[in-house]
Amino acid sequence: MSMHGGGRALNNVITTKIARDLYLVRTIDRQTKYFEGMWEIPEGVTYNSYVLTTSSGAVVFDTVKPLFTDLYLDAISKITDFKDIKYIVVHHVEPDHSGVVKQLAEKTGSPVLGHPLADKMLKRFYQYTGKFQSISDLYELSTGEYTIGFIHTPWLHWPETMMSYIKELNALLTCDAFGSYGSYAQIYYDELDGNERGRYRWLMLKYFANIIGFYRHWVSKNIEKLISVGIEPAYILPSHGLAARDKSVKEFVNLYLKWSLGEVEESKIIVLYTSMYGFVKKAVNALIEKLQSLGLRVVVYGFNDIERSPISEVVADVYDSKYVVIATSAYDADAFPIAKLLAELLSRKTPLSGKRVIVLAAHGWGPRAGSVIKGILELYGFKELSVIEFAAGEHEKIVESVLKAL
Repeated sequence: MSMHGGGRALNNVITTKIARDLYLVRTIDRQTKYFEGMWEIPEGVTYNSYVLTTSSGAVVFDTVKPLFTDLYLDAISKITDFKDIKYIVVHHVEPDHSGVVKQLAEKTGSPVLGHPLADKMLKRFYQYTGKFQSISDLYELSTGEYTIGFIHTPWLHWPETMMSYIKELNALLTCDAFGSYGSYAQIYYDELDGNERGRYRWLMLKYFANIIGFYRHWVSKNIEKLISVGIEPAYILPSHGLAARDKSVKEFVNLYLKWSLGEVEESKIIVLYTSMYGFVKKAVNALIEKLQSLGLRVVVYGFNDIERSPISEVVADVYDSKYVVIATSAYDADAFPIAKLLAELLSRKTPLSGKRVIVLAAHGWGPRAGSVIKGILELYGFKELSVIEFAAGEHEKIVESVLKAL
């Protein structure tokens, strides 16, 4: 059941005790190639469920994607008897967290606890007809020797999202917030070495940009709310990825605040290009060489006839960049379709403030792509925006034009 952190492995489940009476049930998913059917994740993903055993019964927090029902239920049975499970908490009804709630409730007869909006969603998603207890904001549940506080944290990243705070353990179960991609066997972030931590922070940013990015303004609001009710946890326990403890808690919180505020890396420039026959790629290659000579950190993502970059990583890298170049061409009297998709995703998922965007638009017989991409970006509020049109094959002058626009 074990594997090296970040390495490749078959799907499996890790169960381990992470604090007094608190257990992690982590399902490692190497089958899902496109998270949410959209985001490329060759690194895999994990689904974390937690079990608190108390003198009056166990509490299960979240479940797993339906694909892993049997693996998950078997793992739960090794921690506690189904008959001893007193409550099932659903922090968020998205199926990668709620996918086995119905089966677990049928085995245990336990009520499901969730946000008031979760009741109808469970009924619609799974035809769940069992017991449901609607949890109001800041409600506290006493069970055995433990007190669990529930905090509504809307739009991280659905309206019904909430967190659980186990007071006696000073542990905050955060669902998608503070989560990450990656298929790790390590339990805590501080178990990674320096290089592995850098890689993990990148996967956290990738997850944040892909999943939380559109709702980034709610991150600081919900962190402020947690602080205002006196929650400063010793443990952050997310539903994806590694847990944080001690000093790592502050590091995770600071990363989320930084990303929510849209802070950028001043010397970072992302160059995105689509190229059907090589004209745009030639222009981009000339530009990259010049940008690197100026000391900028240049990251390139290409979409052409032999390779296609992961859109999930494009969104992540653009998220904290100062400059973005979108180089594309006209297509069917419009802009190239992938460039249009990228423009819309970047506009919705990444911060607009503090970025300088340059659109390089190639054409054969008439310019069109530049105005289309510009229109998409302006629709979502990009203001620092330049468009440089050029005829395919005549790109020698664009490098200087780009430098002037930076």
